[in-house]
Amino acid sequence: MNNNETIFVGGAGRSGTTLLRVILDSHPRIFCGPELKVSPLVAQMHLDLQQNSQALQAYQLNPQDIQNLSQQFLLLLTQRALQKSGKQRLAEKTPTNARFFQQIHYLFPKSPLIQVIRDGRDVVCSLLKMDWVDANTNLPLDYTKDFSKACHYWKDEILSSRLVQKIPSHTGLYLEISYENIVLQAKKTLKSLFSFLGEDWAPCVLNFSKIERNLNQESSANQVNKKLYTSSIGRWKSEFDTSKKEIFKSIAGDLLIDLGYESNNDW
Repeated sequence: MNNNETIFVGGAGRSGTTLLRVILDSHPRIFCGPELKVSPLVAQMHLDLQQNSQALQAYQLNPQDIQNLSQQFLLLLTQRALQKSGKQRLAEKTPTNARFFQQIHYLFPKSPLIQVIRDGRDVVCSLLKMDWVDANTNLPLDYTKDFSKACHYWKDEILSSRLVQKIPSHTGLYLEISYENIVLQAKKTLKSLFSFLGEDWAPCVLNFSKIERNLNQESSANQVNKKLYTSSIGRWKSEFDTSKKEIFKSIAGDLLIDLGYESNNDW
């Protein structure tokens, strides 16, 4: 892997993407700034333009032109910040990147794609404490108010990101990393991560919480200003009653087993 390729990080909200973002940003060669939230927009724009081939032809544009323009637009938006950081490599973290990994792969065919995964039961507990609103309607996001929809959201985000694995050229570029492993086995997990990225191990990444940085009011800002802690792992055990357990099992129990969080549905 060329270790100058842009890194894209995504995952369901409340899965630990901000934690991974500050860890990456602590590496001497990697700049990973606040959520720009633009990669998914560029990916969707690229997809929309591709599907309007007749108009593209009328403007003397071909698919390669659109790919180049989309790449340049995203890189232009991040270039100044990367240069100011004095680092050599860009990482862009927006949770919804994961939903667009297929399209991002077409735009940046050599870029590593990292999905952060966390136990869906803990994700649901956290989501239901959020006050997030839809930017278009200014109404609360349904998966922060409805237990079943939160379960579907977690499952759908993971499965949609995994669609990139259907593209043969993704091989060696897609990685799933668990929040729990980052917290419980930090050094081992992060050494493996940076090896995947083609980067040398830098012990300073374990001191991410000591670095002052612009968190731009990200929802996990307070948590990532602290050392790694385990209190958020398994919170569902005190917040799920029998009814919630059954609802989660019916919606996403199989995925929980597939990810190795449980061996069966008898939890």
